[in-house]
Amino acid sequence: MGARLLMMLTCIRLAEDFGTTYRVNWFPQGADAPELDQPQELFTQGWMDDHFLSQKEFGKLTQNALPIWSFQNDASPDRLIAHLNAGRSVVVEEGFEVLAFAWEDIEAIRPRYRDFIHRIGFTDEIRAIMERADAKLSGQGVSAYHIRRGDILNGLPWKHTTWPAKIEPEELYEAHLEKNADTTAIMFSDQPELIARFQKRFPNMLQMADIVDVSGMTRAKRDFLELYTMSRADQVIAPSVSAFSMAASQIAGYQSKMFREVLSEEEVSNANEKVVDRLTKGVSGFLNPSEAAHIYAKATFHLLDFRSEDRTVSATEIASQILNAGADNAFLPLLQAINLFYLGRGEDALQMVDRALNDANIWPEDHAVARALRAAILGARKKRWLAAREFSLAFWAKPLRPDVIVFGSRLLFRDQLAFRALPPLDWSVQKSVRRPWFNFNAHVAQRKVIAKRPCNFDLVLLDWSILSLDQRARRLDSDRERLLSLLDGLETMKNLAPEAQFPEESPEHRSLKSILHVRLGQMSNVNAIDIAKWVCSQRKDNPLYLKRLAELYEAEGDFSRARLAMADAMASDPGNPFLVFAMGCLLARIGAEGQSDRLLLEAADLDDNTAAIQGAAGQLLLQRGQKGKARGYLSRAHELCPKFQRFSNQLKRAGG
Repeated sequence: MGARLLMMLTCIRLAEDFGTTYRVNWFPQGADAPELDQPQELFTQGWMDDHFLSQKEFGKLTQNALPIWSFQNDASPDRLIAHLNAGRSVVVEEGFEVLAFAWEDIEAIRPRYRDFIHRIGFTDEIRAIMERADAKLSGQGVSAYHIRRGDILNGLPWKHTTWPAKIEPEELYEAHLEKNADTTAIMFSDQPELIARFQKRFPNMLQMADIVDVSGMTRAKRDFLELYTMSRADQVIAPSVSAFSMAASQIAGYQSKMFREVLSEEEVSNANEKVVDRLTKGVSGFLNPSEAAHIYAKATFHLLDFRSEDRTVSATEIASQILNAGADNAFLPLLQAINLFYLGRGEDALQMVDRALNDANIWPEDHAVARALRAAILGARKKRWLAAREFSLAFWAKPLRPDVIVFGSRLLFRDQLAFRALPPLDWSVQKSVRRPWFNFNAHVAQRKVIAKRPCNFDLVLLDWSILSLDQRARRLDSDRERLLSLLDGLETMKNLAPEAQFPEESPEHRSLKSILHVRLGQMSNVNAIDIAKWVCSQRKDNPLYLKRLAELYEAEGDFSRARLAMADAMASDPGNPFLVFAMGCLLARIGAEGQSDRLLLEAADLDDNTAAIQGAAGQLLLQRGQKGKARGYLSRAHELCPKFQRFSNQLKRAGG
């Protein structure tokens, strides 16, 4: 709802500023949001006749259209104006942001959105309630609060992972309400019990029913009218990632505010202490055990803040209490396993992490974190081979997940990985190329796991992205920011202890720098090949550098030399499944399919712990119609990465 309204407002703005018209493609019935299948609940028939497009009309218009974002980096409006003057269209297909071009001032445009909403042809019923909301709230200095709960607490599958950017505890709302007791307030929530609880303490606080009773209306009417009413407040205070409140504030012509913007650091800290007190008293102070679990997940950022005293024991006791109360959220055993790991209770942590892994409801990201934690526990027990295999499962599933990278860095710093279970790399370089601390949400308190900045594991993906199941991770070559971060890690290596550095003229340093410069378009393949040949002569015992040489030849179109270099890599480490797989992929890319197929199957027989290798073999056999043989490989791929939908789908097609 919110996204579609914002797209419409953007179209109204563009039509006004560029002297053109706008049309709306209200999506087909039965699409993403069935509650919006009946737009006549909101809009007059005349307005829809004038502004709505059929799918056929939309398809015709988009044949020579361009997306609006393709003009956003232009220095002037000239190209957009020429495009429109030629009778062509632009498509607005993203909501939740006020759109401004590089030559415009977004702060001059933002306030205009507040009036644009009145240019949409709402029905008389809807418009009458909008006018009532305007009369009650507009210009009255009202603060609107949005509390997100609902499906996050109780719905499947949403309740089974954490939402720290969507959930804020009640105590923060109370702190701001108390601080602004003389200001009119209105609260919105998808959990009406919470509003009732707040009104007992703040009887003057308004809710939607004080404007109009929407309880008997359809979902579309109710959602729009609550969103519009929220937009009439002078400020919206809400979680940082809430589509509903974000849309309301954008329609209002301003940005919603987070609690750190409206409360002091001390006020936030005091509110969080009250959250901890409520959690300590048990789940009776919450809507249900699931809400207690979600609020606990949010409170861990306060409990485990590295700037305060160590309160891991308290965190563990609270989590245990919520688990004993019957909370079945799949993420909670994982958070408790992390607590136990911090306390050095390895055996208890292992039991709890296995409980998390065995929960069919666990989300893919949390499954990968649990694997990485399991690897860290095994590594601490000096079981380097098992730790490496476990970390491999975590990393190839979610190589960009902060928790996975933090645990992987710990394993690497403490020499707790058997590199033979991992693809050929220069692991000493990997240990020395660091990245900044993560500044966004993760399950782990980073400084309880490692004291040093984490490693930049994009270095692994630079050479072995073919093993990753995560598509975003595989797109490293097209992500300039990530490539520059690797280059920065190479540069800041000089700030590390002398034993962790590599001289600029060393083969390791020159190889990595040249590869990054090639990927960034700062060096030709020909020059990089010269460097790579010298590096290979200096590091004959590491097949990684021969693989890099092969890929440079391939990029230059010299397939014969590419095959020879990769063959040399395989010869330097016979039977290495990762090199066999890399050769198979190389041959597939250059069209030698028969030889490629043989090597892909050979790699899968040599390696039993890499889902991408097992899956490639299974898919190959499935394409050949050999379903029986395919099932064995696809079953193994599914066992290794049970949360990856593609393997389970392929397994079904193979009759498994």
